[in-house]
Amino acid sequence: ANYNKYDSNGFDFSLNTDYTRFQANPIEQKQPNGERVFGVATLSRPFLTPGTFIIPKVILNATAYQFDGPLLTNGATSATRVVPTFSLDSGMVFERNTSFFDRPFVQTLEPRAFYVYTPFRNQNYLPNYDSAQNDFNFATVYTENAFSGNDRISNSNLLTLGVTTRLIDPDTGAEAARFGVAQRLRFEDELVTLPGGVPVTDRFSDLLLGAQINWTPKWSVDATVQYNPDTHESARTAIGMRYTPSPYRTFNAAYRYQAPSSPTATDGDKSLDFSWQWPLNDLWGDKGQDLGSGRGQGGGRWYGVGRLNYSLQDKTLTDGVLGFEYDGCCWIGRVVLDRISTGQTTVNTRIMFQLELVGFASVGSNPRRTLTENIQRYTPLRQPSAGPSRFTNYD
Repeated sequence: ANYNKYDSNGFDFSLNTDYTRFQANPIEQKQPNGERVFGVATLSRPFLTPGTFIIPKVILNATAYQFDGPLLTNGATSATRVVPTFSLDSGMVFERNTSFFDRPFVQTLEPRAFYVYTPFRNQNYLPNYDSAQNDFNFATVYTENAFSGNDRISNSNLLTLGVTTRLIDPDTGAEAARFGVAQRLRFEDELVTLPGGVPVTDRFSDLLLGAQINWTPKWSVDATVQYNPDTHESARTAIGMRYTPSPYRTFNAAYRYQAPSSPTATDGDKSLDFSWQWPLNDLWGDKGQDLGSGRGQGGGRWYGVGRLNYSLQDKTLTDGVLGFEYDGCCWIGRVVLDRISTGQTTVNTRIMFQLELVGFASVGSNPRRTLTENIQRYTPLRQPSAGPSRFTNYD
């Protein structure tokens, strides 16, 4: 249950509450099953002008656990946790008119500083049901918590500094290019860890470099490099390409490299990633109708959707999504096969069916969420989507 109140005398307030029952094999998981209830209250006061923003925010996270059996760490059958967080997000936006390759642009220069303080609360004895370490990228570098999920809240006393420059089409507002750099400065060790994790003690994080070029609406190229100043090597590299000629037609390809996590490892992780959404009717010359985003391309059309993640060093398919969608005009059918690696030798495979009665209800599992999470620029057949906006400070 969630509640949000915006611009109440200048303040934004939200309250998110959740109850979850976790059930698995406790011997395999090495932790008992249990119930978790949490509430997260957030209060912020944005100060916004056309060229600046300052957003102080306070967060209070309260969590309670009830376990079916004693914890292996301390024998407790229940636990509570209350963690406060303070953050201060600030930045400036400078603009100038310029041109590149005889094409006019509005170029921005956007320095940004993000400070977060969360005091240490011992959580390492708690089970881990749904938390994971966030990847270090531009989507997470300006966030309060180093973990996803709700079982770990990192203690933080750090400052993130970054700068971004964008090229904006003055006629459409579309972003033609973006270049950014960011780095974290840590004032205290991060002591909260996942099971088997190691505390983070580096005072300076790796340098994050990123670029994205959308010179035409159809083509996009982006690259991210995580550079380690101490070793003078890249800890992580990702290069991607996207081709989207029209709605419901998109193809994505990416190469990713992760440096070895231990000194004894001889080679890092290298993978190829492909994903797509494409009308199968194109194969027999039926291009469909351009009804606009969120309205499909007419009845009687088949769509192929999927994602394949291939490990180059292991020469195996690590994750895969394959499926079909059929637009029957007033109803939509979906069949999706999902294969997810949950460990070095374990794999979960499931097949999902859904019948969607347009504008009324859906029957079956929800593969559309899986498609949205796995396929970049996936467009639901009957759901209008808002276009990208330049008036946001979040990626």
